[in-house]
Amino acid sequence: MTEPKFIEKISQPPYTYEIYQADSAESARSFLETKTVTEPNYYVKVDTPEGTWGVDIDGLYTERLAPFQLDIASAECEGRVCGMPSVASLQYAANGVTDNLVVHIECGKCKHQWQDGVRFKDVVVVRCPGCKALNKVDTSPHIGEIAGMLQFNVSMG
Repeated sequence: MTEPKFIEKISQPPYTYEIYQADSAESARSFLETKTVTEPNYYVKVDTPEGTWGVDIDGLYTERLAPFQLDIASAECEGRVCGMPSVASLQYAANGVTDNLVVHIECGKCKHQWQDGVRFKDVVVVRCPGCKALNKVDTSPHIGEIAGMLQFNVSMG
């Protein structure tokens, strides 16, 4: 796995973007886990063939799900959500601001755990960075329960 390559820094007040390029989402996520953003409107983004990952003051995010993630029939096993998403990620997804939220996933084949983008209270496919298996993940039970506990005012379409 290679380190993401710095492309440019763009400042368009009040926004600042550090933009990198990587060969995989796994490489992007690993790199972004080393970055801490403490200022609002500051974004560290990594473009990959599988989409753009980033980190901001609210934590890790992906701009949108990759097309393969919506092909539920391609799943080879059933993964599961393990752990809590960030409150900000959950709020954005629940209110339709983004098409996804980032959560910890456990692979149904090799039990490897990682963070990936999933749909709010829906089914999605994610690729395990450990064994490369395509995991079907249904967030309805787990994410719905968390949203209820946090008493979000969610718009459901």
